[in-house]
Amino acid sequence: MQIGFATANITPSYGMEVPGGMSKRFTKGVHDELLMSAAVFDDGESTVALVGVDALSIKHSMCERAREIIHEATQIPPEHVMFGASHTHAGGPASDLFDSESDPEYLRHMSRQAATAVIDANRTKQELLLGVGVGEVAGVAHPRRWIMKDGTQRSHPRADQPEMDHPQGELDESCNVIGVADADGGLRGCVVNFTCHGTTGWGAGYASADWIGYMRRCLQRAFGEDFGVVFLQGACGDVTQVDNTADEDYVQSGPIAARRVGGSVAGEAMKLLSQMRFEEQMAVAGTRVSIELEPRRPTEEQLAWAREHAGGDERNTDRWGTDGIWSREWLNLAAMNEEEPLVPCELQVIGIGDTAFAGNPGEFFCSLGMDIKRGSPFANTFVVELANGCVGYVPTEDAYEGGYESQMAPSSKLVPGSGEQIVAATIELLNELNR
Repeated sequence: MQIGFATANITPSYGMEVPGGMSKRFTKGVHDELLMSAAVFDDGESTVALVGVDALSIKHSMCERAREIIHEATQIPPEHVMFGASHTHAGGPASDLFDSESDPEYLRHMSRQAATAVIDANRTKQELLLGVGVGEVAGVAHPRRWIMKDGTQRSHPRADQPEMDHPQGELDESCNVIGVADADGGLRGCVVNFTCHGTTGWGAGYASADWIGYMRRCLQRAFGEDFGVVFLQGACGDVTQVDNTADEDYVQSGPIAARRVGGSVAGEAMKLLSQMRFEEQMAVAGTRVSIELEPRRPTEEQLAWAREHAGGDERNTDRWGTDGIWSREWLNLAAMNEEEPLVPCELQVIGIGDTAFAGNPGEFFCSLGMDIKRGSPFANTFVVELANGCVGYVPTEDAYEGGYESQMAPSSKLVPGSGEQIVAATIELLNELNR
């Protein structure tokens, strides 16, 4: 089996906009490099590519441009190439969320660099062995939504701990690894899938891959600078490094938090790679489908409120932010719905032996990811969120009654039940690929 790894740099320049917040932020410089990291797997009859993107999110148009270039250069079909954003909150201007604006030239650069990484990985592939390992990393990722004692739902309710009752949703602590080695047992690269927001703030205002970059650095220090590392984010829409039950002296962000998450995931990956059994051959395949989802539509009453409160500075703890921010978001959502009455959503599955990567473009809630795993016919199913695009937060149907993530906005624009619709369509796609 022929396998190759390659990277291409997408580090933003000084002064570029940093998406992921409710107000404008600009990068002060570079803490660590942001990359397109590609792995190509060729079983002799078919070829697939997995590409980890150090970005908050990615646009479907960027992925499609890259796929066109890749197909022209390598003949790898578009449905066999999956892109997954790491969800670092210290990336480049690739998203239009809240007060952020994407940079068209940066997006073109991302397309070219994504294609470069896959083309180089394909060009340098060689006969290597392949293995799969599933482990666990406990205690570093936590649910950020809670059910309060009065039955309401809140995001990160640390200030209200006496009223906290129990977390909402599930937690997926699995650490999933595809490992690659040579005939002599030398480890050559891996694909890692884990579920946790890229919000440790490792770079402190500078461009950074967040804890994912720390994990990558750990693995390459252990196995060599040319060791390939591709990271694909799990269903972390409601999962972060913040422990809402921890004491006040528990460090929730910065280098210590990045080390806690990135070092722990790297350590489990090292263990899995060290114990892994490798095989000479695994069949690869890929398929995708596009479905249409119903957007949320602000009522005339809500739009009237938005127009009246534009610029308002009153804060709402449930929504995180001021009335002025949410006024803008409701008006923007109404304008988006005029241009796009239904939301296109690409779902994709890449199969490698008895393992499947199931990708969707949502900031997907963890319980929905677990539902995909439970319904999959594959021995191992690794869910990849923010894959090949971004349709915003995708909560479970019971999570629309409070908390930041489910507040109606372009960042949370799908009607209740959309997540369950994605789950059902993804399981159907998994069954189709497994036939």
